[in-house]
Amino acid sequence: MKNLLTISQELTVLGDKFLSKEAPGSFPQEAKNLLETSSIADAFDYQELVESVLKESFRPAQNYGAFQFSDLPITLARGKSCFVDLYFWRRRPTVIHNHHFTGAFICLDGFNVDLEYEFTESRRLGAYHSLGTLAEVEARQMRKGDAKAISYLDGFIHQNHHQSDLTANICFRTPEFGEADLSNYLYSGLRFEKNQVLLDRFERLMGLIRLGEFRVTKADLTVDDALYFLIQNHRSTSESRQFLKVRDLFRETVQRELGVDLPKLLEEHDLRYEAIQAHYE
Repeated sequence: MKNLLTISQELTVLGDKFLSKEAPGSFPQEAKNLLETSSIADAFDYQELVESVLKESFRPAQNYGAFQFSDLPITLARGKSCFVDLYFWRRRPTVIHNHHFTGAFICLDGFNVDLEYEFTESRRLGAYHSLGTLAEVEARQMRKGDAKAISYLDGFIHQNHHQSDLTANICFRTPEFGEADLSNYLYSGLRFEKNQVLLDRFERLMGLIRLGEFRVTKADLTVDDALYFLIQNHRSTSESRQFLKVRDLFRETVQRELGVDLPKLLEEHDLRYEAIQAHYE
């Protein structure tokens, strides 16, 4: 039987052939079909994988660093227009998210419950935040050999619940494309885009807060800065005087400019998330 790396390389050849004629938006169903008709799920053997990826000859360019995504991501094969990633997950749910690529994923080992959602926007809260309705449209159980297509951005919003102590998934996908930002979603209907400028500003602000005190009101901060800061620090127990000054200013800003009860939205999300987490204990 062919091993995991050989099948992955064959998939990239077939994927490149398809993508040489079709746009990436057409790839999800083709990727799913190719995964399902390959023997990749049956070829997964952990010992064989360890030996294969630690060989000196194993040198495909890696899509993610060791701690950037999942508990261990490994790019197994890379073509001109697509590649095959292997992701290992410990028992937990992911955040609710969309994708800036197209393709499909298949379960190799373990057990997933995949929840798919639709998001209907009702109000923009800033350049990178909005409020709307997040509705669950399908819950699918995924065991060895089960596959699902991944459409671009809001064409596929999901949360994957890894319910085994260790789950292994293959993702057969294109590189990132398009200019739109990825988004995360809260159960309460709050959506925030992962805009790189906004993320960089947040990290810079957090660093400045740790280093010393400054007059917050003199800083050029936006409502998007306020929303992202409050979302990311919702459960912070920091007693730093500078942190508390920034947090209080941002709470006032959101209430004054948007009239949104952000603590309530965050609490609604937490209650739903805690209920889900209870199933993992």
